This record gives sequence, C-alpha cells and structure tokens, in this order.
Amino acid sequence: MKSRKIWVWRGIVALFFIAAPAFGTVDEPPASVSIGSLSHLYSEVVFDHDLHLSVTDDCSVCHHHRFGKGVKEERCARCHSESQGTFSARCSDCHVEKPFSVEHIMMMEADPKRYHIDMTGLKGAYHLKCYNCHAAMGAPSECGDCHARSDAGDRFYHSGIYAPAGGSPTGKHE
Repeated sequence: MKSRKIWVWRGIVALFFIAAPAFGTVDEPPASVSIGSLSHLYSEVVFDHDLHLSVTDDCSVCHHHRFGKGVKEERCARCHSESQGTFSARCSDCHVEKPFSVEHIMMMEADPKRYHIDMTGLKGAYHLKCYNCHAAMGAPSECGDCHARSDAGDRFYHSGIYAPAGGSPTGKHE
C-alpha cells in the first residue's frame, strides 16, 4: 500500500513538471497595454501592442527574453546564452518601479553575490526601449507624444494655468 502511494505521488509530481511550462505562456498578446506609473501627473500611456506587432514579429526586439526561447539581448547572452528564456512578458517582473527606494537598495545589499546590481528601473526600461526605437525609426518621440499631462501635473510643474505670471516668451524670468 505504501509503495502504491509513493508511485501516485511520483506520478502527480511528474504531471506537474510536464504541464508547468504551459502555465504562464502567452498564446495571444494583448491588443493594448496601459502604463500608469505616473498617472498622478499624466494620463496613462496606452501602448498599442497590435501596432507594434505590425512593425516586427520578433518579440525579442522589445522583450529581452523570448517566451521559452533563448536570450537575444547581447549583454544578457554573455552569461545567459544557455538560458531558456522566461515565460513572463511583464517588464515589471524584472524591472522594479522604484529602484532607489530604501527597500530595494537594502534587498540589493543583502545579496553580495547578486550580479544585476545595475539593472535599469521600470521607467528607465520603458524609455530605453521605446524612445531609442522611436528616435531611430522617426516615430513620435517628444515627451508629450506619449505623456499627456493632467491638471494635477500642470499644478505640480507650475505650468499651463498654474504657470507664474511675469515670465518672458523665452521662458526666462526678468
């Protein structure tokens, strides 16, 4: 009886490992993705995923690790050339939103053998991938092309109706 239980458990574990790669894979990417990390100052950036898929069908152009496939990013491939990639497409799964927070810095210092101490934060990752590609392709690349400032943003930055009176057209105060 005990032997049978062991074989049943082994079978369950084996099925888990066989089926596990299927969980978390992306059959169809979303048509669009909303990025709202600065939504308190700007309206959300709506990333048109379908439009970008029409530009390239190679996911690794934007996503460093293709889903279950090898690493294509040259800097990563130096060490991870044998890596099988990842099953996550979310930038925030690797790039932290607040890389200079006390919590994140303490976590980095707690592991002295950690190699990725210089990993770009989430906003930096978006801008390095998005802006550089847009600039190279002649696509919209001005801040306002993606980031429409909200009323709260104008108030925070003292612009629009909240701008101080008395400035010159060149932006220099007299």
